[in-house]
Amino acid sequence: MDNQGIDNSVNQLPSTSPNFRTDLAKKLEELVPEAIADGKVDVVKLKELLAEDAGEPNERFGLFWPGKKQALRAAQEPTTATLKPAKDESKDWDTTNNIFIEGDNLEVLKVLQKQYHNSIKMIYIDPPYNTGKDFVYPDNFKEGLQNYLEFSQQVDEGNKKISTNTETAGRYHSNWLNMMYPRLKLARNLLTDDGVIFISIDDAEQANLKKMCDEIFGEGNFEGIINWRRRSNQPNDDSKMIATVSEYLCVYARNSSLLKAKNAFGKMPLSSDRLSAYTNPDSDFRGDWSSTPWMASRGQGGSTYSIITPTGMKYTGVWLGTEDTFNELLADGRIIFPNNGNGKPRKKIFARERIKNGQPAINFWFGQQYGDNLSATSEIKNIFAEFQRLFDYPKPVNLIKNLVRLGAPCSDCVILDFFAGSATTAHAVMQLNAEDGGNRKHIMVQLPEPTDEKSEAFKAGYKKISEIARERINRAGEKIKADFADKLAERETPLDIGYRTYKLADTNFTKWQSAPTGDLTELQARLDLMRESSNDNASEEDLLVEVLLKMGLPLTTRTKTVDIDGLHVHQVVAEGDSSEGQPVLYLNEHVKPTLEQLRAIITDLTPSKFVILDDAFQGDNQLKTNLVQTCKSYDVELWTV
Repeated sequence: MDNQGIDNSVNQLPSTSPNFRTDLAKKLEELVPEAIADGKVDVVKLKELLAEDAGEPNERFGLFWPGKKQALRAAQEPTTATLKPAKDESKDWDTTNNIFIEGDNLEVLKVLQKQYHNSIKMIYIDPPYNTGKDFVYPDNFKEGLQNYLEFSQQVDEGNKKISTNTETAGRYHSNWLNMMYPRLKLARNLLTDDGVIFISIDDAEQANLKKMCDEIFGEGNFEGIINWRRRSNQPNDDSKMIATVSEYLCVYARNSSLLKAKNAFGKMPLSSDRLSAYTNPDSDFRGDWSSTPWMASRGQGGSTYSIITPTGMKYTGVWLGTEDTFNELLADGRIIFPNNGNGKPRKKIFARERIKNGQPAINFWFGQQYGDNLSATSEIKNIFAEFQRLFDYPKPVNLIKNLVRLGAPCSDCVILDFFAGSATTAHAVMQLNAEDGGNRKHIMVQLPEPTDEKSEAFKAGYKKISEIARERINRAGEKIKADFADKLAERETPLDIGYRTYKLADTNFTKWQSAPTGDLTELQARLDLMRESSNDNASEEDLLVEVLLKMGLPLTTRTKTVDIDGLHVHQVVAEGDSSEGQPVLYLNEHVKPTLEQLRAIITDLTPSKFVILDDAFQGDNQLKTNLVQTCKSYDVELWTV
């Protein structure tokens, strides 16, 4: 078998995140092949096919700003980035299902596209509000990863600062929109079909955010705007004609129709006002109750029949249920007749049933049930008692906890926050899991933004915001375990208060690195490095994580190391500690395996996929050919890097 024949029999792992321009063109080719000519989309033909469904380019309705096309390309541009494991900055690595990622969220969202596509039930973000004081992420549409590596001091340029976006800088709103647009485009891909996103915002960009989300998620998927009162006192601010006491939460579904059809949007706990309406005047053993009319209102439909009250009054009308259903409720003591038995029947609704089912959310949130800035500051203070102030305007746990109740009512779904800040979302998810017995998982993404050198946090050793966020998760998790000890003892599955930490970095495989260079010496050095596929500075654990990512496996994937005939290989472990039929990886390019050793891996471990570094063959095409034939014989997919 020649080299070309070998290559055609071996699967190659992709070097970058998915290329969405290519994927979109492929989908169009499947749907409308006549609109594809010479490998390109014929836009004129596509418009002809759409006929009256296509809008006139000069009469479009939408939000337009300078840089929008570049922002779209930024979302579509693949990245060579990977995530490096940081076990020493993690908690319960081997058992946790939670993730903490340190890195620029634009690149991270690209990295997550394959393994978390259509997998996130709820996203909550609290992005910069563009008030002129907050920072703007250091986007560079051509070299996003390189720009981040410089900012995070992973390359020589180093120590780039994030600047504020002031009104005097020009393109004030455009800069913010250019930051948000590609991130929201990528975030939508991660949502499940019944997924929901909540976005905190204030007056500065609320109108622009709404229009941008209408375009990205679809106007029909707009679920509403929640007005949250973030401060309970009246501010003494004479600089504004109308003092600001509230913020907004824009709510969008991935597919509103499906969200409703699957009943996948949660309910809110009953308020104290609603609960006060329930009493127990007849000492019913089922507890406090209220009542609703049994007679159907106009337009409700129902069944027509006559009902005789205990005093002999006869009422004929359209009732909510059938006569058999009414008689069952009557026998169960769930029907009452007011006015000493003369009134029309009413059905009892018990408080415990209402508490279990909850009530629909409203669009105005205030009070202790939702928290405010003051309570959020107190929560931080309770966790970091040694500091006077760590964050400005943190979000309260109760606010996020209620959002999770709505967006992630399922007990085991995944919640993503890619502007994690102080990790309030992780805190809220852990606490709600402790309260209701859930096993929801969280993924936090936070830029390693440097702390102010004059701050208490910096002096205490916290050099980055991401370090404080992880410490909050550590401390909050232990506090929750102590506060809910009795309840947690009854759980079948232990409460997960751990997390795996990963850090954004360039690919560990030299041949995939694409950072531009004009320096001939540096170029020669890069060519020398490419003689081996992996970077010598990369550990085998680094290579393993990147390959698993490229294969589309989650960041919580468990693996174990196995020695087969003297070779050190990694085997994926599925739920229940099963390894049968799972992928196996050999990631050592410095030790050339023998054919007998490779056959032993295939026959002993019976993997579904076998991944091997191409340089492990060390140019021995005969060995590679024999491995191809062995894999075919045992119906194993062979992949090389």
